[in-house]
Amino acid sequence: MKIGSWLHRQLTSWRSLAPGQQQMMTALGLTPDTNPLAPARRTFEETVQLLELFLHREGRAPSARETIRVDGDTVNLGAWLAKTRTKHRTGQLPDDHARLVAALFDGDWTTENTAPATLA
Repeated sequence: MKIGSWLHRQLTSWRSLAPGQQQMMTALGLTPDTNPLAPARRTFEETVQLLELFLHREGRAPSARETIRVDGDTVNLGAWLAKTRTKHRTGQLPDDHARLVAALFDGDWTTENTAPATLA
């Protein structure tokens, strides 16, 4: 049996585990709340940093379906930027988030062909 499959089964059927099993799993730090199988979620600020690195390396904004690899994980950076643009256009993006992204571009960052800000 694969350990990942076993752990997934334990965590998804947590309520059916005996109290002793739950205690043992908790002592190991394995609970539904601390699920190590769940992918780590990046904060908005962390994703902006990834976008900044991409812009400096590539000299352009990512296309809508473009992905990058970070620490072995695939990040849908293009889709994230497209969704962020849409949220900004519809007034759903907080102002501080809009300022973070806008600082990376020359001009209106919500358009497809906006150039990245030039390096100082």
